Amino acid sequence: MNLPKDKNLRRILAAQLPADFADWLDYVAVISLFTYVWAVDPVYFAIFALAFALPYLVIGPMAGALVDRHDLKTIMVWSNLGRALSTFALAFAGQPEIVLAIVFLRASIDSFFSPAKQASIQALAEKSELMATNSVSQVINQVSKLAGPAVGGAILLFASSQTVFLVNGCVSLVALLILLTLPKKLRASEEQSNEQNEKRGMFADLKDGYQTVMRKRSLWFTILFGSVGFFAIFLHDTLIGPATKQMGFDQSILGLSITAVGAGGAIGALLVGMIKKQPHPYLLMASGMMVASGFTVLLGYALYTEWSVPMWLYLTAFFTVGVASAAIFIPMRTIFQLETPPEKMGRVTALNEAMNVLAIMGAPFIGAVLATTYGLGVPFLIGGGLSIFIALIAFTLIRAIPISMEDKEEAAEPKLSK
Repeated sequence: MNLPKDKNLRRILAAQLPADFADWLDYVAVISLFTYVWAVDPVYFAIFALAFALPYLVIGPMAGALVDRHDLKTIMVWSNLGRALSTFALAFAGQPEIVLAIVFLRASIDSFFSPAKQASIQALAEKSELMATNSVSQVINQVSKLAGPAVGGAILLFASSQTVFLVNGCVSLVALLILLTLPKKLRASEEQSNEQNEKRGMFADLKDGYQTVMRKRSLWFTILFGSVGFFAIFLHDTLIGPATKQMGFDQSILGLSITAVGAGGAIGALLVGMIKKQPHPYLLMASGMMVASGFTVLLGYALYTEWSVPMWLYLTAFFTVGVASAAIFIPMRTIFQLETPPEKMGRVTALNEAMNVLAIMGAPFIGAVLATTYGLGVPFLIGGGLSIFIALIAFTLIRAIPISMEDKEEAAEPKLSK
């Protein structure tokens, strides 16, 4: 898998490594603080999950509009500075309510970073590089999910949660220092600058972003595909622990299964990035969804019928699901970068994230009701079946929605305004 040609894009990916690592490093510290130091009620963990995700639904769309109005470097630099300062603040929070407020603030600041990063990738990468570039980004994300909690847990063996927060704040500053090396006026095109000079309100920008999505079948279906997919996944994702227990495995296997998904995701991203003749993104997305949902249905059937599954097969299934997930998420990001006008990339990215969060927030409760009423295997069966349905639709749209992955020879001018 080749790295992108543009040196500034390589810097952004280098900054993503400490930025994503920081997102997960203090996750285990907050859980440890709530569990072992303060012994809070279970409701605090639910509020923590909301504080972590809700800003992407509430603040995210407005953040995307601001990303489209301002210099991308400035947005990413200030976002990482805000994340660093809010993480340092966690070290001095003396009450769980203050921690939750800071977590919400940190996630609100973070909601600016992803749209700006995606817009930067669109601006700096050639069309033929987008899939490989997004694969590198996905590898970084998956490795961070594995390494962040592991490093945080290791630090907690010798130090307090506050120490983890201080270390994490320093990690965020590393990302900031890398981003400071980017050139000024990092934008997608002069067309974007012209639009930004128009005196339009925030709500007009948001409406324009929604209209852009609805006018292009490739955009609205990809967002629908992702949100339905996330809803299907989170019908059963929070039930992995009880499922592992019902299968007769102990806590160590639960940890290994989560690790297997992350490792599979990293390897799958490498494999997607190595594809030389790039297929239609929907072919990859639908194929990945079919594989992942097939294993989900099998697990649901095993739970429903109390079928005994060998440990190696159980872990292999989770690893395979991780590999398949890369074939789903990487092409989705690539479609947004290919099909979205550069001056609207922030809004479309933020809208996609908001729809995903909206789907995620309701699914676990529905899954819990289904598991309680009909048995633990039912959420897996329904979630897998729903995923198969949306994958079949994607297969039928490959010819109906053409998406070009090749660079045009006439596009010889630089994509950045100087």
